[in-house]
Amino acid sequence: SDKPIAEYVPLAVNDDAVVTQYTMTGLEELGLLKMDFLGLRNLTVIDEAQKYIRKYSPDFDIEKVPLDDKQTYTMMGKGLTDGVFQFESDGMKNVLRQFGPESIEDLTAILSLYRPGPMDSIPKYIHNRHNPQDISYSTPALKEILDVTYGCIVYQEQVMQVFRTLAGYSFGRADIVRRAMAKKKHEVMRREKEFFLYGERDEKGNVICDGAIARGVEKETAEKIFEDMSSFSSYAFNKAHAAAYSFVAYRTAYLKCHYPAEYFSALMTSMMDSASKLALYNAECKRIGIRVLPPHVN
Repeated sequence: SDKPIAEYVPLAVNDDAVVTQYTMTGLEELGLLKMDFLGLRNLTVIDEAQKYIRKYSPDFDIEKVPLDDKQTYTMMGKGLTDGVFQFESDGMKNVLRQFGPESIEDLTAILSLYRPGPMDSIPKYIHNRHNPQDISYSTPALKEILDVTYGCIVYQEQVMQVFRTLAGYSFGRADIVRRAMAKKKHEVMRREKEFFLYGERDEKGNVICDGAIARGVEKETAEKIFEDMSSFSSYAFNKAHAAAYSFVAYRTAYLKCHYPAEYFSALMTSMMDSASKLALYNAECKRIGIRVLPPHVN
């Protein structure tokens, strides 16, 4: 902030760290910026594996590996993902086998769908992916928004696009409504439904947003789209977040596919405190023909 934080909010000491005594929502209302920083051990594992590979292939750069490597996607499509970031669970392996991913876009969708709520859409998503002739849109304007996800709303960004394209909302306004939907603020949603359908004007009669009906969407269709978004948006995932995760996941899969010894060496070193994970990765090394040697006196 522009002044010492203590001038805005009471502080405390918690395990030697200075913390605020207000919750995140209170801090946001005061105009303070809240940022979430997430540490991933997988980034360290990728970096360590890269160091091992560079001992005999000095030009190797994980940033430059192809993102359309068929062998990597074939391995993932078979569910052989022990050691692959975010894709290790049995349920996730099942989805991969049914889905047969072929791109980062596919991995992003799977990561977003495989959660409570959106999971119900997985059968429809997979069916539409393999049977594009069955995809339908309640209004043609939805095609360009939902085309990439085979007619299903998967991402928060798509909810915002629907508001912008169908009703003429600004970026900022669409984001506010997305957040209200996610937090189930019913009073805000009841008001916004009117604006989504019929538009809004300021005191001078200037158009703030057109509304879906003025843009040629039938009232019943617009109402159904709004209800669908309301019920789904509390589960909708942030695509930017899922895409970043899918990049990390793909890179771990690529290393496992093409440099398994170096990758598992880095991964098992990172997981030394987990006997169950070490046993799992030891078995996976055995399956793909890598010998894991015991400790040696020399």
